[in-house]
Amino acid sequence: MLIAFIVFGVWTVSADLSEWLFCLIRKDQVTISLKQTTWYYKCKDTIVSLEQLIISTAKDLMKIQTYINKGRDLDYWKALKIQKKALLDTLQLSRTTILTNMKTFESNLLQKSVQYFIIKINPYKIKLQKSLIKIQALSGVATPELNSYALLLQAQVATIEKMSKVTLQSELTILLAQYVYLKKEIEWKSE
Repeated sequence: MLIAFIVFGVWTVSADLSEWLFCLIRKDQVTISLKQTTWYYKCKDTIVSLEQLIISTAKDLMKIQTYINKGRDLDYWKALKIQKKALLDTLQLSRTTILTNMKTFESNLLQKSVQYFIIKINPYKIKLQKSLIKIQALSGVATPELNSYALLLQAQVATIEKMSKVTLQSELTILLAQYVYLKKEIEWKSE
């Protein structure tokens, strides 16, 4: 439970997970990791470098086009333009691939983390549900305090169920805050 909370805590502090991602780029493959090892570089830095190369290559293409428009050594400049255009396409494809893989990685990490968290808190959810059944059995003699406590339990069960269906980090952040708040309130009321 503590490990999941730490993972979520770190993640919620930095909702932009891209700061934590490292990329390994091979000819036809981009691998994303949370761990920096040999040949892995920050994805964000790699994207910035690629963007600088894209701009530089685009400027080169504009210069080449001016020489072609002037009619100077057309065979040379046209061949160079083809090479630069291919380079530009490769750089843009690499940038797009990295961004897509980062987004996929973040989404998969969110799903796996939520699954892990839900598995870890499922016994707590079952305990809440059993308590609700006992409270419902006392419905004829329930006090306002007991009814208030039951509402807290219902809210917590609903929060846990919403967490299991979350798809966005922003939703998870809100639900985690609600979960922690309700858990403290329930503990305080049960004392």
